[in-house]
Amino acid sequence: MTDCELLRLHIEAVWGISIPPLDGATVELTDTMPLPPWSLYQADPADGQQVTIWRPGVAPDERADLLQRARTAGAAFEAAIGMRREVVLRFPDTLTIAAQQSTRLLTADDTALLEAFEAGSAAYYLNSAHAPCIGVIVDGRLLSVAHSSRRTAAACELGINTVSDARRQGNATAATFAWTRAIQQEGLTPIYSAFAYNTASLRLAATVGYMRVSASVYGPASDSHE
Repeated sequence: MTDCELLRLHIEAVWGISIPPLDGATVELTDTMPLPPWSLYQADPADGQQVTIWRPGVAPDERADLLQRARTAGAAFEAAIGMRREVVLRFPDTLTIAAQQSTRLLTADDTALLEAFEAGSAAYYLNSAHAPCIGVIVDGRLLSVAHSSRRTAAACELGINTVSDARRQGNATAATFAWTRAIQQEGLTPIYSAFAYNTASLRLAATVGYMRVSASVYGPASDSHE
């Protein structure tokens, strides 16, 4: 799978849309498609030329303004510019992941553990749309949870949470390894993405072995661009 193909899976998973293959430098979406909440998405895939995706109805002068904003946007979101930078990563097909001793799949039997981890979270984590939900459990306490924050028929995006006093101890790394392995065993593509300012998340991705697919920037539209 090329970086552009994986980038397409990411975009479709995050925003619940369907877009054409990213075969050209410029992609024009149509009104017949589910529309994204942004006007411009611009990506620099690691293995190819820059890709620019336009939502329909963006006038030429607005396009010029958005492209200028994309060029000047920093890693952190600035409301005056309205652009967000993200990094999309993939797990190399050539790497093999061993089972992680402290991790296991969480089920309905772990509801109490999940509620102690984060009050009111069990229903979210145990929803089949977020499977598989992997936990790191030490001395009967749930320290880190990896789950599918977005799930499609082809790919899953990682969501990872760790209790504050258990960070920087390898727990998130173990959970991410185990989640990645579980996704691969399903025959799906594991995807990792983070905002460009989230250096801690990007360090975690690198530790596990994820590699950059694209550095991207997107925004704004008349509706939310989250």
